[in-house]
Amino acid sequence: MKINFSGERYRYYILGFLALGFFITTAIFSYNTKDTSELFFSIEDGVYIDFDDGWIDEEGNTVNIADLTYHGHRDRESYLFHRTIPEGLTGEESLSFEVKHMGFCIYFDDREYDGYESEETPEDLDFEIDEVDARYVTTDFEKMVMQHFSNYNMQYGVDYIAYMADGVGSGLGSRGAGTYLKTMQLYTSDVGDTIYLELFPVYSNSKICNMAIEPASAYIRSRIMAALPRFIVCIVIILIGVAIIIVTRLIPDKRSGRIYESLAALIILIGLWSMIETHLLDYVLGTSEYLHTIAYFLLMSMAYPIAVFSDMVTLKPHKRIAGIVFWATVILIDYCTFTNYTGIFDFHETVYLSDLLIMITGFFVIIRIIVDQKFRKDNDLHVNTNWIDISLAFITFMGLIDLLRYINIMHAKKIFDSSFFTRIGVLVFTIGMFINLFMDAMHRNRQADKAGAYMEMAFTDALTGIPNRGAFLLKESEIADRMKEVSKRKRDVNFQIVYVALDLNGLKIVNDTLGHATGDDYIVAASGILMQAFSDYGYVYRVGGDEFASFIVCDNAVDRYLECIDKMREMIQDYNEKSGKDMQMHIAYGYSVWTPGDHRDIGKVEKDGDEAMYEKKRQMKKVAAKNKS
Repeated sequence: MKINFSGERYRYYILGFLALGFFITTAIFSYNTKDTSELFFSIEDGVYIDFDDGWIDEEGNTVNIADLTYHGHRDRESYLFHRTIPEGLTGEESLSFEVKHMGFCIYFDDREYDGYESEETPEDLDFEIDEVDARYVTTDFEKMVMQHFSNYNMQYGVDYIAYMADGVGSGLGSRGAGTYLKTMQLYTSDVGDTIYLELFPVYSNSKICNMAIEPASAYIRSRIMAALPRFIVCIVIILIGVAIIIVTRLIPDKRSGRIYESLAALIILIGLWSMIETHLLDYVLGTSEYLHTIAYFLLMSMAYPIAVFSDMVTLKPHKRIAGIVFWATVILIDYCTFTNYTGIFDFHETVYLSDLLIMITGFFVIIRIIVDQKFRKDNDLHVNTNWIDISLAFITFMGLIDLLRYINIMHAKKIFDSSFFTRIGVLVFTIGMFINLFMDAMHRNRQADKAGAYMEMAFTDALTGIPNRGAFLLKESEIADRMKEVSKRKRDVNFQIVYVALDLNGLKIVNDTLGHATGDDYIVAASGILMQAFSDYGYVYRVGGDEFASFIVCDNAVDRYLECIDKMREMIQDYNEKSGKDMQMHIAYGYSVWTPGDHRDIGKVEKDGDEAMYEKKRQMKKVAAKNKS
């Protein structure tokens, strides 16, 4: 099979293949390097103290540690802060915090432990300055920390390194180690001690936040519960995207299906990306940078479905941009991957390129849709109040806000979620899309009602209101197909198709003697009788001025035909008795029956039925002539 790379579906396949490769690679790395050592649970009797605020920097300024940014920092440049451990500890608390792409080291001045002498301090409680063994200082970061430690010992009197991490990842997705929860046990003897926090930001937007003194298990659970509602919202967003894809399979219009398919793809991509950005998986799995590598890939892929939507939704002739955006996406993925693994830049440092591609595509689509709306109005085409356009503009604006926050041009206090505004945009976008789907369905229903009305007019006899010859021809075609279908199956001796030919006698005489208006009343009355007589088994069609026909399709159809004829004759007799008119109604009838195995076609069956009706008509004329004489 020849593959055409210009098709949207094959482009989705290529991006899906790349995504699968990323997922498999990151899953392998994640499994091999998973660290859940921080996710322990212990008793929760203890206090809670918010510890973000009240830190003092080296210049003596009081700062909130979570609000800091590090523009223009040099590699491995550090920032030192300190504050005093407050009173009220019970010995069950930990210093807990969330760290994002940040190296850190925690020092104490003159720390002591309940139940331990300094010479009996357990190994996992790290080391004091006079007990440092150079054999355990192996990495460049540890050597740097030891140098700083010596300086701070002389300058501030610190004598203990309690906890440190370099904040640097493996390089799979970024230089930073990602987002982690850290906990460090505190003791009642720590009350009143000064704690020093040295930070080593990897990026300008590296962060240490949500710092608190409370039992470790309570802190971890609170962070998970804080992320859970956002995580659930993301799952709902993904399921909405999947549901829309399922619905598109039910849309007969391929163009509309592809429009909503592209929007569903965008919703799923944003849902997956936002789900990772909630950091719930980071907290639970103990991994981060690998999940963020997937998030970078999802972000790089978002522009393409936006471009596909633009190409499909607009009616004004234009050059398609989906192909251009697709190759731009592929080049972007290749470029970011190359620069990441060659150490030039990492994914985190090139993420602005993905945001820029999305923004450019989004703004281009908005402009194109505005132009297309004008084109529709100028050419008297259907114009929706397109809620998708409005919500797409909104999500583009909200995405721009997150982009500006990501590169530290804008700040939102107490909002550490990097996709917070984008997720709001997605919710509005989803609501807008459903409004648009509803309005589009209403418009289609109105059009269908109009089409149905026109169809009814086309296939309804204007005088009598019963189906006309056009409707009869459609039914005839359906019966012909049914005959072929039944002939291929096993013979059913009970199945029958009866063609009924009917003719209203004396119409010319009524028109000539009583006028055409009376003749029309005569036809309407006969039509009503025939419709009632045959209504249980089918329709009666007016196929000529005074000619009618019907089909009865069922088992033992001849018996049903005879029932209808008896009913018709009774109704005609009742009509003649009540009308009191000199001109009595008479209807000639005949039929022809087809059964499986009959080799006649529908035309021959109808011809035989017509001949039977004409024979009946001749017999009725003879009887009428005999009665007159």
